[in-house]
Amino acid sequence: MQPDIEIYVLSCPTENIINWLNQDFEVSGIATNDTGAKLTITYNTAIIPVTILERAAGKRFTSVWFDSAHTPWDNDAECAKQAYEALACEIRCNIQGWQEDSKDDPDLWWRINSHGEGPYIWR
Repeated sequence: MQPDIEIYVLSCPTENIINWLNQDFEVSGIATNDTGAKLTITYNTAIIPVTILERAAGKRFTSVWFDSAHTPWDNDAECAKQAYEALACEIRCNIQGWQEDSKDDPDLWWRINSHGEGPYIWR
């Protein structure tokens, strides 16, 4: 189990991301600003803080960070797949998940888009 989940969404408005979350979760406490939004979602009995940060990676990628180990996904890739199905926007996430002392290439990511999914070097 990961301590948190984070994905990166290409060229997708914050409003669309919030609408995706509203499909599967009870969303509350939405506070938007010019760089994204902070909100909470409820999954089972867990209340999960979510931060949506526009332009988190370059000008076109938005970070969606679920600050909890109690999400419905076991890893970032599972979340990325669900997000891609709902948003139809390219999604990227860390390929190896969260590991403090990982020796894997930090530029190796998992990418899902209309051409399929697989490993991707993101520099």
